[in-house]
Amino acid sequence: MTACKKDNHTAKAVYMPQAGNGIVKESFAIADTPFIVSYSAVIVGSDYPTVSGANAGNDITVHFKADTSLVAKFNEENGTTYPLLPAGSYEVQATATIPKGATSTGNIPLKIIAKDRISPFQDYMIPVSIESISGAAVSAYQQTTYFVVNGTADLASMQPYDESGWSIAGFSTEEPAEGGGNGLAKAAIDGDPGTFWNSKWSGGEPGPPHYIIIDMGEIKPVHGIGIMDRYFEGDWQTDGHGQPQDVTVSVSTDNSTWDDVAAIKDMPHDAGQPWYKYFVSTLKQARYVKVTVTKVYATSSTNIAEVQIF
Repeated sequence: MTACKKDNHTAKAVYMPQAGNGIVKESFAIADTPFIVSYSAVIVGSDYPTVSGANAGNDITVHFKADTSLVAKFNEENGTTYPLLPAGSYEVQATATIPKGATSTGNIPLKIIAKDRISPFQDYMIPVSIESISGAAVSAYQQTTYFVVNGTADLASMQPYDESGWSIAGFSTEEPAEGGGNGLAKAAIDGDPGTFWNSKWSGGEPGPPHYIIIDMGEIKPVHGIGIMDRYFEGDWQTDGHGQPQDVTVSVSTDNSTWDDVAAIKDMPHDAGQPWYKYFVSTLKQARYVKVTVTKVYATSSTNIAEVQIF
């Protein structure tokens, strides 16, 4: 009998395991600290490193980069529209080592620095690629991992847009008979909680739906909406008379084609609680926001003191 001699061979390639999984999608809560996503590089070949051969006794250094040019190509090939994660909102570790005797770099951090740098509820793409390999005669395959990240936020952290340049682009009815700046549709975006829009009630009180259309003057992502109760006799109105009960929020880029993004049912009205804020169900870019009161408490006409958009 003769013994079979085991071949001495070295690793053939270094690759990113996540690259074979399609899109790697991560959702997280936006916070003061970065969110960490992990990637790695691994050697193909179970007996690396060997005691002889070109790679014997060497560490392998893998060089990575954020391959931003690949986003447009990915979108074109896959029929998607992912925006690139903005510069300054991520940090890619440029190098990692596969030590002598090991087969992997281990987890490498991709830091997502989201607060005040990305829009919440928006998918962003950042491809991370193996740029080069040094310290061994190996090649690379599965070189790019496509990360898609989406940061969520809580209502308390959402800052409303500046309304100083807004205007009213349309309304169902308004009630100028209120006087003192009240009743007109523009009172819902004047920044004064003491004024309010009221649908028509004098000389006829049409029932819902009642709506106003707000023109923000430019296209922005609409994450949510805030509605303020009418201020009445020293406090925000809570008697339920004329307050919105059910509200639909719609958005548009042209004041013609509309997408419904929120349906609010049985809006509460509590003493000392002026604002009621809601996230939209679908993030959209829009210039125009339409607030439609489809059901009213106790009567037919309705009123809103202020509208916020964030």
